[in-house]
Amino acid sequence: MTMVENVRSGLLVGAAPREGQEDGERTREPWFLDPREILRTVRLRWFTVLLPVLLCLGLAAAWMHLNPPLYTASTQILIDPRGLQVVKDGLTPPDQASDASLLFVDSQLRVLTSDDVLGRVVDRFDLARDPEFQGRFTLVGAARDLVARITGRTEPPVEPRLTALRILRDRVGARRLERSFVLELGVTSDDREKAARLAGGIAETYLARDAATRSETTRKAGAAIESRLAELRADLRKAEDKAQAFRAKHNLVGTRTQLVSEQQLTQLSEQLGAARARALEAGSRMRQVEGVLTGGRFDSANEIVTNPTITALRGQLAGVERLRADAEETLGKRHPSYMAALVQEKALRAAIEAEIRRIAAASRNDFEAAQASAKVLATTLERRKADALKVGDDFVQLRELERQADASRAVYEAFLVRARELQEQQRLDTSASRIISAASPPEKRIGPPTPVLFVAALVAGSGLGLVGALALELLAGRVRSRRRLEGHLGRSGLDALPRAPRTAAKAAALKADFGSARGDLPYEVAVSRLRHRLAAAEPGAKPLVVLVTAGDDRAGKSVLARSLALSAAADRERVILVDADPKGLLTRDLGAAAPRDLAGLLRSRAPLGDALVTLPSGLRVLPRPAGLPRDLAGNLADALLRSDADLVVVDLGLVGGDVVTERLIAEERIPMLLLAVSARRSRFSAVDRALKAIGPGRRPRVVVTDADLRE
Repeated sequence: MTMVENVRSGLLVGAAPREGQEDGERTREPWFLDPREILRTVRLRWFTVLLPVLLCLGLAAAWMHLNPPLYTASTQILIDPRGLQVVKDGLTPPDQASDASLLFVDSQLRVLTSDDVLGRVVDRFDLARDPEFQGRFTLVGAARDLVARITGRTEPPVEPRLTALRILRDRVGARRLERSFVLELGVTSDDREKAARLAGGIAETYLARDAATRSETTRKAGAAIESRLAELRADLRKAEDKAQAFRAKHNLVGTRTQLVSEQQLTQLSEQLGAARARALEAGSRMRQVEGVLTGGRFDSANEIVTNPTITALRGQLAGVERLRADAEETLGKRHPSYMAALVQEKALRAAIEAEIRRIAAASRNDFEAAQASAKVLATTLERRKADALKVGDDFVQLRELERQADASRAVYEAFLVRARELQEQQRLDTSASRIISAASPPEKRIGPPTPVLFVAALVAGSGLGLVGALALELLAGRVRSRRRLEGHLGRSGLDALPRAPRTAAKAAALKADFGSARGDLPYEVAVSRLRHRLAAAEPGAKPLVVLVTAGDDRAGKSVLARSLALSAAADRERVILVDADPKGLLTRDLGAAAPRDLAGLLRSRAPLGDALVTLPSGLRVLPRPAGLPRDLAGNLADALLRSDADLVVVDLGLVGGDVVTERLIAEERIPMLLLAVSARRSRFSAVDRALKAIGPGRRPRVVVTDADLRE
């Protein structure tokens, strides 16, 4: 404990209160939002801040050690849902709807990462013997195995191939790129080259497996169709035999589409029509020829006009008529030439008439023959119609049997053609899927780089440490600084003193003569300024009685009390330092008892001079008696107010510690009350209890005893 005795009155610089009106109230932000208070907390609790940083860095280093770098290689596969239509009728339809195509691609995504494909990759690359795909040693796994052995729940060893398949399944990821039919496959491994090989191997295995699946599906479909061919062939033969037997039984002769009777009916109908047409034509010719015989025009019958005999006769007749005409004109009608020509003319006319009659007779014969033929054909047709009506029902049943045979034949032929097509198709790869981006060894590892990881660990540790330090500081509830105390109390301009020097030499000197050592200059200046502010607050008070108490800092308030007394003594003022603390720190440091019993002196209302101890510096001290009755607290106040000193400093006990302290605090004649608060040791809860115990009727001056004046 340091006492300041010598301080010049002019050394008052640096002890002024903070900005703002003294004891004024203002709203302050929480101290943990002040950067200066955060730095103060970091300085005070540097280990709390440093420990999370070290732990995070250690965890980062352990993670880097236990988790080797991983690399992901990716490849892209185009899934074309249309396929290649090598043959006219493919096994799968070439055109599909958009939604169905997307569902098809999503289904292929599941096939790509299925155990069927991955299992073949495990066998292809012999991953069952790869240490990477057999699991790594971890502390968690070792602890789990240990607990299992202790509890007796050990499981049988897993097959290496299944372990490799499970790890590969966890290392493989696939997704469909947005708005496309492209699948992106990624494989993670701790080896760049291995990751690329596995990605390419999975893609190739998938494509090969897809082609094999298509071929196998085609083969199975062809085999299923061929297995039906024999049965369909037997059904066709049975249907044809049944139709043929029915035809033979009912004597239904004809083509596959028409019976002979039907053909005959058709022919007879056609022949009857032709015969009737010939009869009509013959009748017409006959009537024309007979009309010529009855005096009709010679050229009205085509048969006569076109007859060569008649044509020749008519030519001869024309020549004879010319000769007759010439003979009549030149020779006369009696001339023999005329008469010979007339005879020839008559003979020719008779020959022509005879030929016409012959033609008429022939026409009549043709007409009668045509009528007879038409009658015969009509009779035959009627008879055939009657026969056709009899076989109509049988023919209907025959048609049904033939239709069944035709249907069986069509199915059989379709199956036969399809079986041959599938036999050829299974040798063709109709898939249009292909690798459009081959896997290559990746350049960068997965996750952040090592420097970034350690920087993140440093930042995270610093943040945790800072938050932890602030949390501990909040839980501790210590004052720490004048700024925090002002924010807590809602006051500004609190009085503050720097930390008093506490070297071993000064402590020894203090114990020897109670204050002969000189303190540091900043502390002396601050104490002197505080003393003058107290005097200015109570002008004309003679003596000026100052009560010094605290909520929990007993040593700090005692140092404040004697520092005020020594500062005044150094300025040649008459000062009395009263030790009213039940612990008697000042009396213990003095090492001497009062020359007179204080209780008796107070009862007799005698002056305090007989009970004072004078130090070499001129400071007078009233030691704490062995026992001061409670009822004498008022007498002690009277004695202090009647003393001849300029300044009386009373070192009280802690607030709420004893009755004498409470009586003196409640003494209205002593207005000056100092509440000492240690920035390092005091807690806000103790300050609040002290202020509550003092009461709202009396407002003490709060003095921070070991503050940082640079705030």
